[in-house]
Amino acid sequence: IRQYINSNAGRKSAESQSLTRRSKNEILFSELCQEITSNIKLNEAMFNGWDADIILPEHKVAVLWNGNWHHKKITKKHSVLQVQNRDKIKLFEIANAGYQSYVIDDFGKYNVEFVNKEFEKFRNWLLTRRGVEKQTISQAS
Repeated sequence: IRQYINSNAGRKSAESQSLTRRSKNEILFSELCQEITSNIKLNEAMFNGWDADIILPEHKVAVLWNGNWHHKKITKKHSVLQVQNRDKIKLFEIANAGYQSYVIDDFGKYNVEFVNKEFEKFRNWLLTRRGVEKQTISQAS
């Protein structure tokens, strides 16, 4: 019961912060994902109340863009352990919904080159995972 209560509180907290805490890198990455498909959902709570940063429904992929908040203490009240426990629950719920998670760890500031490299890795992973011909996913110019 305690885990359910904590999970419920975690979902509410994540929901209230979903669109206000997007980094410039995450926003740029989501824009690049439009090259793969126009059917993209951002921060939608579609995994038993949990969200993912970028969701590609037709590929059944949920991208989690994990910045410093997920890895180091930022404020006095911030608990990295609590954030990481929520991340574990979120990964479980995403898998339970039949989606595959793709996690990007971002420890820096706005960096177009970093985002482009991460997008290329993601595109290649997606092509390999899906066994899709490269012609079906438009190439970045």
